Amino acid sequence: GGHRDLHSLHTRRSSDLTGYNLDHPVFDSLNVIAEWDFINDDSTTKNEDGDPLGQHNHGTSTFSVLGGYAPGFLVGPAFKADFLLAKTEILDKEIQIEEDNYVSALEWGELLGADIASSSLGYTEWYTWEDMDGNTAVTTIAVDIAVSLGMVCVTSAGNENLVDWGHIVAPADADGVISVGAVNNTGLIASFSSRGPSFDGRIKPEVCARGVLTASASGNISYGYGSGTSLATPLVAGAAAVLLSARPTWTPMMVREALTKTASQSDSSNNNYGYGIIDVWEAINIDESTLLSRVNISPNPLILKINETKKVNIKGYNSNGEEMSIQPTWSTTGGTI
Repeated sequence: GGHRDLHSLHTRRSSDLTGYNLDHPVFDSLNVIAEWDFINDDSTTKNEDGDPLGQHNHGTSTFSVLGGYAPGFLVGPAFKADFLLAKTEILDKEIQIEEDNYVSALEWGELLGADIASSSLGYTEWYTWEDMDGNTAVTTIAVDIAVSLGMVCVTSAGNENLVDWGHIVAPADADGVISVGAVNNTGLIASFSSRGPSFDGRIKPEVCARGVLTASASGNISYGYGSGTSLATPLVAGAAAVLLSARPTWTPMMVREALTKTASQSDSSNNNYGYGIIDVWEAINIDESTLLSRVNISPNPLILKINETKKVNIKGYNSNGEEMSIQPTWSTTGGTI
């Protein structure tokens, strides 16, 4: 089934997905530029008549982890960002229109200039494990398009390790996304955190952050602790906002690579931790010339089949920012290259 929140975050703007209770004092000083409820087609993202009880609770919690500011109680890494808040997920249903709402939210955020999208949700209900290939799920495709347009996309890997599904969820399988696993306060992977790889064999998740007993807002005025990859994701999205504030010219794939190259297991990646726990200070100070990711994901994923002739033109940039051509290297697997 689905997991409950999409945030879209920006060094200036951000959004979540089940809704937000902005009356909580943790949000008193934040700059929310715009809100939109894609379920009810209005500008109210907090609970309103007809919403299920508790509709906005998950979004409130994850948004507080991302950008809340209440010194002595909770300070999120992106508390100085500007935010866009999108409400797309119906709490008591799991239906395909929620994916369409997610895509609409990404489009809305991109139109308004969002730099980062943070989503704590996922979809499995109408998919199979074979669909987690980076090219199939509606939201997966949308995320890669958003990345190609310049938006860093961060999403939860899922909480599926101990249940029948047992894998990452869409859109965590996207090629350009930063999918996030959950660790505890000692850095041990959470038992529930979804493991990789993607169906086509890519390392997943990309990185990890604390998602066990993570401090967050709860209720109307209180604070508590929550667990799930939903809570780890806004920490990574907030770190990406800090990184972009320091390196505003970086592309989404450069941000992604900087975080993975400086994470705790960058030299020994696996499908439990990905590249490990992020280190935003190391990512900020990485030698930019070592970053190869100056190529954006194609918005139209391409599969080349044997005996078919395809020409691939990829534009890239060298460490001096000069345009260069890139010759891709292909490997053959199962009749495709």
